[in-house]
Amino acid sequence: MAERELFRLDGRVALITGAGSERGIGREIARVYARAGARVAISDVDGQGARRNAAELGEDAIGLLMDVTDPASVAAAVTEARRRLGPIDILVSNAGITRSTALRDVTLEEFDQVMAINVRGGFICLQAVLPDMRARGWGRVIWLSSIAGKQGGGIFGAAHYACSKAALIGLCQGAARELGPYGITSNAIAPGMIDTEIFQAAGATSERKAEVAERVRTTVPARRVGETADIAAAALFLASAEAGYVTGEVMDVNGGAYFD
Repeated sequence: MAERELFRLDGRVALITGAGSERGIGREIARVYARAGARVAISDVDGQGARRNAAELGEDAIGLLMDVTDPASVAAAVTEARRRLGPIDILVSNAGITRSTALRDVTLEEFDQVMAINVRGGFICLQAVLPDMRARGWGRVIWLSSIAGKQGGGIFGAAHYACSKAALIGLCQGAARELGPYGITSNAIAPGMIDTEIFQAAGATSERKAEVAERVRTTVPARRVGETADIAAAALFLASAEAGYVTGEVMDVNGGAYFD
């Protein structure tokens, strides 16, 4: 008998938040999951972008308007995903923003916005999909943290951004402890510098982009900026049956980077 192909998601339904951009990590994860056989719900506060990205993947993908900071919006989107695709098996909490404001200049409004989107939003989404996962005794939760959450910042994200990504790691590991008995794993990915729209907009100048790219090439052991496909490959493994004994893990996908 032929061996089963590894890392297949046939019959699984995945909800990916913050996946409406054209160059983002969420979009690439959605594409990889669809190729692996999953039915995919792409959600974003940019509903048009979510629908555009879903249209690329065919009839087993849908795009949904979702504001992760609004429980009613999350509940409505999860209900629609469940109605059209089936109960949610996999949650990828990818929605997030980055801010580089210096600590002394961060307003409470900005701090609250970063925490609301990057942390509170993921918590709301998790609570919304948990009934589906617990009912079937199987689930995968994947959090997009950051290298900044492990070392207090990075090239772009300042202290409040780092705080939010560190909080995600705590939420990930707390969820792993509580949800493991129900057959649900919870893991995080901590990307380094990835070639997304955020990287392309670095400093809003070509000189700044060149400076950042050169810094990565000279300090990162892998000697390159990461690609969204690098993150999507990790997310595929963590969503698969083969990762069933991996939980509470924070997977570094950063080319070996630990910036000073």
